[in-house]
Amino acid sequence: ARHFPQGFAASRLARTPAIVYGPDDFLQHRYLASLGIEDGFLHHLCPSSEGFLRMTEAGLGWGLVPELQAREQLASGQLVEICSDTPIDVPLYWHHWRNGGQLLAQLTDHLRHTARQWLVPL
Repeated sequence: ARHFPQGFAASRLARTPAIVYGPDDFLQHRYLASLGIEDGFLHHLCPSSEGFLRMTEAGLGWGLVPELQAREQLASGQLVEICSDTPIDVPLYWHHWRNGGQLLAQLTDHLRHTARQWLVPL
């Protein structure tokens, strides 16, 4: 919120540092493009999901944090959702060996069941 004292403005977002997971992470690029911003932008790299969240909490920049991961910080006011009307969905995939044994099959079944409870289908 400190970078957006008058509220959200897409033009200001491109001039505010972002937190990017790594050099192959284009999520923030996709998000900016969805707002009509195609140019480069200032950013920090942080290849740790927990570190990424901590950097946003510290106000070092804006970032796209999964709702499930940031729920507590949003509720307490540690983090502020600056633009709630333009969410970006990220497909998730579960890769595993088909012949991985009974334990992996049970884990896969449990993951499918739990994912249905917590994730939004795309």
